Amino acid sequence: MVSEIDRQRVERLLMEIEEALDVINSVLEKREDEFVSDVVLIYAVRYAIVEIVEAATLVGAHILEGRYGVSVETYSDVFEQLSRRGVISPDVSVGFRRLVGLRNLIVHRYWTVDDARIYREAKGNGLRVIREFVNEVRKYVEKETK
Repeated sequence: MVSEIDRQRVERLLMEIEEALDVINSVLEKREDEFVSDVVLIYAVRYAIVEIVEAATLVGAHILEGRYGVSVETYSDVFEQLSRRGVISPDVSVGFRRLVGLRNLIVHRYWTVDDARIYREAKGNGLRVIREFVNEVRKYVEKETK
């Protein structure tokens, strides 16, 4: 049986994503050399990335189960299935599947993470996909729960 989407739960998780995004944005105000030489900043960004991916995955799994009765096996599958159903754009799906890979690298092999690269990509256009995910999900939930 397909149930409804819990708007409060989704909004709470989206707010967690935005809070983690704020942490990353505040760190990106530093220069790259300051960032890579400060272990506290590095760990803050790593944790924020993990938190963003975890919360976005929970949002996606909730929508997929609640609206479509679909259970997914992996983090990447969540974003693939959301895109297939028009909840998020294909561009956001691809971007989040990359973030899942980064999350897995951070969680399982943190010593091989290139923090300077993370800084440069985030400073460039890397955070755009996270903002777009939040916006697209909010629009979807608003439309589907009226």
